[in-house]
Amino acid sequence: HQFEFEAACKAAQEAAVRNAHERARRFGSASLGLSPAAAKRHMEGRAEDLSQVRPEWGHATNSICIVGRRAKTRGLFLDRRAFLVSYDPMQDDGEKAILTRILGAVVPVCSGINLEYYFSYVDSPGWGSGSKLPHNITGLLGVMDGAMSDLRTGLPWQMVEIHEPVRLLFVIETTPEAMRRILEKNPVIQTMVGNRWVQLAVMHPETGEIRVHHDGEFEPHVCQSGPLPVAASSREWYAGWRDHLEFAEILPPAAGHN
Repeated sequence: HQFEFEAACKAAQEAAVRNAHERARRFGSASLGLSPAAAKRHMEGRAEDLSQVRPEWGHATNSICIVGRRAKTRGLFLDRRAFLVSYDPMQDDGEKAILTRILGAVVPVCSGINLEYYFSYVDSPGWGSGSKLPHNITGLLGVMDGAMSDLRTGLPWQMVEIHEPVRLLFVIETTPEAMRRILEKNPVIQTMVGNRWVQLAVMHPETGEIRVHHDGEFEPHVCQSGPLPVAASSREWYAGWRDHLEFAEILPPAAGHN
């Protein structure tokens, strides 16, 4: 399997370079004209610098979680804002046992991440932990400001300053009827959705119709925008841009380059 292993290593190295180039544009210290190789070196340098208060952005800017077949999102530029969870509804049983197990883990975890970023942004001193510059590790339990504060909870401002505080939108490839049964069986998910800590929509596996959960009902989604813009590659789409970008359709390799 030497050939397969070498091919996998080459693909992983290429993915690392592309990932670094796309991610580096969000740092003011990185020139927007960096080559992919230079961007990778820049990102590695930040990660290894113990004095760096922003080594990475982590899950900052998260806003959507898509649970479904990856074919549904292939070819889309989602600006690193999506949690992508693989699920094939055609392989599930009538009771949606696989989807039930997936959502039992995905909804609490992803919503927890989203809400931690949300509250740490909207109230950094209260729900977040303020600036990390004066933080001291205390008893391996947490951090405090200098030597005279309570333990600080939440995320430091340096982790969330580019975040956009929105409730996570779950888009799940299933039917409204199946989703209702899952909500009835899982009180945690029911509470998160019913109390609007998260937003929920379902995408029909066969028709692609999207319905949005609102006040206990799944209502047809009304599109309020036109077709997505099209680009030859992700790199072409985000070139020269440091802030949030709208989603885009990326042409397949035959027509462009990823």
